[in-house]
Order: sequence, then C-alpha cells, then structure tokens
Amino acid sequence: MAENYQIVLDQSTSGTKLLLLKNGKILQRYDKKHKQIYPQNGWVEHDPLEIWHNVTELLDLVFEENLLAYKDISALSITNQRETIIAWDKETGQPLYNAIVWQCNRSSEICDKLIEQGVEESINQKTGLRLDPYFSGTKIKWLYDELPIIAEKSGTGELAIGTMDSWLIWKLTQGAVFATDASNACRTLLYNINTDMWDNELIRLFGIAPGDLPEIRKADAEFGTYHGIPIVGVMADSQAALFGEGCTEFGDVKITMGTGCSVMMQAKNRSTLRDLRILTTTAWQQQKNEAYALEGIIRSCGDAINWFCQDVTAIDDVTELCNEVLLEQKEASVFFVPALLGLGAPFWDNNRTAAFLGLTRTTAQKELLRAILESIIFQIKAVIDVMEEVSGEQINHVFIDGGVSKNRMLMELLATLLNKEVIVREVEEFSALGVAMLANPSIQSRMAETKINPSVKQTKIALAYGKWKRLIG
Repeated sequence: MAENYQIVLDQSTSGTKLLLLKNGKILQRYDKKHKQIYPQNGWVEHDPLEIWHNVTELLDLVFEENLLAYKDISALSITNQRETIIAWDKETGQPLYNAIVWQCNRSSEICDKLIEQGVEESINQKTGLRLDPYFSGTKIKWLYDELPIIAEKSGTGELAIGTMDSWLIWKLTQGAVFATDASNACRTLLYNINTDMWDNELIRLFGIAPGDLPEIRKADAEFGTYHGIPIVGVMADSQAALFGEGCTEFGDVKITMGTGCSVMMQAKNRSTLRDLRILTTTAWQQQKNEAYALEGIIRSCGDAINWFCQDVTAIDDVTELCNEVLLEQKEASVFFVPALLGLGAPFWDNNRTAAFLGLTRTTAQKELLRAILESIIFQIKAVIDVMEEVSGEQINHVFIDGGVSKNRMLMELLATLLNKEVIVREVEEFSALGVAMLANPSIQSRMAETKINPSVKQTKIALAYGKWKRLIG
C-alpha cells in the first residue's frame, strides 16, 4: 500500500499544533505557542501575523525534519478555535486589528443594547445562539463601530472579516480562496441554521456588508491548495472533536475539558431544538451529510486550575495536589463561583465575578483547590441536566477528552455526580483526527479508553452540588 501522508493544522486559543499523519495514524506533532494579549480588563486578543508566522514555521519544519516534498502530502486539513474574529485588507494582506478572541467581553454593551431592543428571541430562532460577547457578531460590530478604516473599506471588496480558519485558508492559498465552513459560520450570529446560509436580516442588523464575509463551503470540500496540496477538511475544533470521537447517534455526548469546556450532544437533524440556557449549533455539513448539536459552553475549566496554581499560590506539582485534595472525604464547606471570565451555560452571566464562598479562619489551600475542581464538574452537571430536559433524551454515558480528563479521581467523582458511565479517551487529538477523517474517510477512529462507572455512594457530592447550585442562583 502506498504511504498516505496528511497534515493537520490545529490552531487553538493557546497555540498552533501541526500533526503529521501516516496512513491515518499520528506520526509527529509539533507545537508553537502565541502570546495572549490583554489590552484592558476583560479584553483578549491575538496577533494574526504571529499565528501565521508560527504556521509557516511549523510547515517548514515538518517537511524538513521528515524529508518530505509537497507532492508526498495527500491533504492539508484545518481545525481551529471558534468565534475568534479577524479583519484584514485583501489588497495588502495585512490585519486591520488584532484578532478578537472568543474569551473577549468588550462587546458586552452591544449585546445589552440589542437585548433591550428585543431582538434576542429572533436571533436565537435563526442561529440557535444567544446574544453574548462570546460569539463573533457583536465583536464584528465593535470593529465596525470603533475603527473607521474598517467601516471605510466595508463593501469595497477590499475588506475581509472571518474566523481563524478563513484567515489561514486565505494566507495558505495566497489570497486565492476566502472561505469558511458551516461549523465556524454558525458561531458568528450571522448564519441561519434553518436555511444553512448567511442571513441578510442579521447582516443588516449588525451593520455588515455581505461581501465582507467569506464563502461557505462544505467541510469536506476543497478549499484551494497550498503548494499543490489540496486543503480538504475544515471544521471548528469542538465540532471536529464530536466527529472524531464518533458521536454520530442522537444523544451521544462528548465533553472536551481544556482551557474552557465544551459539552456537546449529537442532535442529528433536529435543528429546531431551542432553549436560551444552551445552544443549538451546526455540528457539521458535509457534501452528503449534515448534523446539528446541543452545546453548553463552560468558560473556566483548566483555566481556573491554572489561575489558582500559577497566579495565586505558585504550586509546582498541581497534579499531585489535585489528587490529594480529592482523596479527602470531608463534607464540602467551601464553594467556588467559577466566573473568572463571567459564567457561561446554563447561567450566562457576563457581569458575575469569581468568588470563594464559605471561607473561615481555618480554611486551607487544599480546600480552595478542591472547591475549584468541584466547580468544574458542577458546571458540567448543570449543562447535562438542561440537555436532557430540552432533548427529552436520557443520557446514559458521556465521552470525555482533554487535559483535565487525565485526573482519574475527578472523573470518578464526575461519574458519581452525573450517575452515568464516563468514558475517558486516551487520545488528545480528536479535533485533528476529526478533520483528517473528513479528508480521508478510510481513517478509523480506534482509540484506547477507560470506562468509569458511578459509585453507589453519591450522597455527599450530590448534596454539595445542590448547595453550590443555590449559591450560583
């Protein structure tokens, strides 16, 4: 059998990964981090040129180290952080501003004004989303309102506004292709998941010229070429992970526990499910298949652990300490409100700030860390409960991946709290595997997994969850 090499670019919030696959298996992984830019409290940006420079460095490296030529690669695929938005000049190829990251809350006031105008229900019916600065649309409106050069170039054919995938595709094809896929487009507040296209009413509402937006292609279509390599397989990271994990049946749930946490449930063709506590989103659109999903976005997962261990206490071995605090069987008396970046699903409160509740003079460091760990699984429980209510489907098991899922004791506690089987996948690269499978359907999603069943002793964690839920409000 001829060797089949593929390249996947996984452009995430913290950095860019490049994976080299050979006959469907990951052969090499390369990483390059980029800077997190915080111009003001609650603002988060990335430098698009730094990210592009990192991409080119990694591409050069993989060809050099593995003695490969461009003709040896059958496909280049892309999976990316969602909702992050970039505006650039098509004539010069230069960004007109830094990328505004999904975590950025600068457009909160825009959201509040639109909610006051009474348009959120209509937007939710069209997009499956809610008015929140998390999504791209209000970030785009901020750019148009605050930067005269963007408003001036709008509608002239010189302006491009797109998510990270469209920026990378445009750069990789040297400006020949300005395109995105539905899994990214559906996170912008501008895409109608009922009609599967940009919505003219929403585009007018946000003050955008239609020609500023990318063409929408199927995820498994070709998005141009890079030095003759077909760019095939483009999908937003959470949806790509759902695809890569093989969650194709209604009610299948995957939980990716990284910086934030995405809880996503396969909804097949049921695009009309609506509830403002969770999202209805496009899972994927292929040339012969499409699917939708319910999703709960949790803003602070691994990020909350990192904040506590790096910025508050300077703990060296966080893994060991996490295991220690979870071994203790004492009843929870300290609770953490995980609103370091506001609260996401199902609470959706951007003005909420983080807090420890129940502190006394004898409260120790370990109790604070345990409260943070418990807040992660409490948020997941809150989202799962809403998903079951909205879908009418009893969820029996959940698939889990991501860095935080490596904590076995926390996963045992989660299984007990949910009263469901938790299946922990050993592979981290589900987003990358998902888009690689789009380009090469012969790839089989085979992976090692650990099945964790709930403990019969769930009274303490269930009571703690009830107290935490009341405190959150």
